[in-house]
Parts: sequence; C-alpha cells; structure tokens
Amino acid sequence: VLFRSRPVAPLWHTALVLLLLLGTSIGGALTHHWTRSLTHPMTSQHHSHIPMYVVAALWEWALLALVLWGTRLNGSGLRRLLGVRRAGAVEMWTDFAIAIGFWFTSLIVLGAFALLLRLAHLHPEDIRGVVTQMAPASLGELAIWIALSISAGICEELIFRGYLQQQFTALTRRIWLGILISAVFFGFSHGYEGVSGMLLIVLYGSFFGILAHLRRSLRAGIFAHAWHDSVSGLVLYFGAHLLHRIPH
Repeated sequence: VLFRSRPVAPLWHTALVLLLLLGTSIGGALTHHWTRSLTHPMTSQHHSHIPMYVVAALWEWALLALVLWGTRLNGSGLRRLLGVRRAGAVEMWTDFAIAIGFWFTSLIVLGAFALLLRLAHLHPEDIRGVVTQMAPASLGELAIWIALSISAGICEELIFRGYLQQQFTALTRRIWLGILISAVFFGFSHGYEGVSGMLLIVLYGSFFGILAHLRRSLRAGIFAHAWHDSVSGLVLYFGAHLLHRIPH
C-alpha cells in the first residue's frame, strides 16, 4: 500500500539522491544560461537534439536504478513504490481516463497560476522559450521525444511520487508534507526552466502527489506525465511546421 509509515530507504541514500538532483539542476541551469548567452536562438534549429534526449533518458534510468537499489536496502522495492496493483483492462482504462481528466484540470489551474506569475513580473513565458529550444525539429526527433516522454513518466513518477513522497511522508508522519516536499524537489530538479518554471512545476508536482495519494498508486500519474510531455512535443513540432508554411 502506498504511503506506509516505514521509510522506503536509508536516510543517507535519500540525501545522496537529493544531492544528485540538486547538483544536476544547478548544472543544467548554468549550462542553459551559458549556452543561451553564446548562441543565437535560431541556430539551435540546425543541431540534432537526439544526443540530448538520449543523455536525458540514460540519466533518468540511472537515477531510478539508484533509487531502486536504496529501496532494496530497506527491504522495500519496486512493488511498494508503484502502490496498489489493480489488474485488468477495466482498471487500466479507468486510470487512463482519470489521467486525462487530471491533465485537463491541471492545465486550467496552471494557466491561472501562470497569469499570477505574469502579474508578479516573473515572466512565465520564458518557459516556452526554454522548451521550444529543446523541442523536436524532425520526425526522427519527434519519435525519440515521445519515447523520452514515456521514460520520464515512468522514471520521474517512481522517483518523486514513489520514492521521495513516501520517504518524506514516513519521516514527517504527515502525508501533506510528503507531497509538498517531494513537489518542491521536483520543481528544483528543473532548474534550467528558471524561477517561474520551477514554481509552476512545484505546483504541478503537488497535483501529481495528490493524485498518487488518492489513487494509492502511480499508474494514473505515469499516464498523465507521459501524456503531457508527449503532447507538448507534438504541439511544438507541428506548430513550428505550420508557422513555416504561413507566407510572410
């Protein structure tokens, strides 16, 4: 059952995972700032994004492997991270329907929050520029983007909602603190998206945490996460190609 009272891994292991997440986030933020200052935005169109996608996927699975190793040290494992197992096609499609409803609702709330950030002069539109630079520019890149999106849905939900959320819930004895703390680290792990991006992702991570708690399982969250990232890539790819067809 998701959110048991016993920690899922040793404390030193969780500290190691958090240090890696924060270190990678800071490195990503500095690299993005340095690259953006040296490179004209239009030049990114001429370079393949595939190596970046592959490195991102390898890093996610390496971090997940580290997480699973830590859970085994405490006698937990993958089954505990995933939560309640609901077998059968009906249950699977129920989780998928919940994921789509969750996604639409979250977009509305995040849109309203983004408006508040704009009023506070935090410029959430900068996030779009960051994501656009990473977006697929060819069908080959689009296919790998979708594979990366599925990978992110699996790995990040297991790491943040399966591992960190359960760990902090067990340590604080408060479910809401487990959700909040894991969401904060989820936002911090996306340092390359800037302050406004991290704030939006903290809020989005909180939604995923609540979903995992209510469903007592990660499956709906994995569906929603993979769906969100995949659709983002599809919209950016086809949107860019449609703009190129518009006569100037």
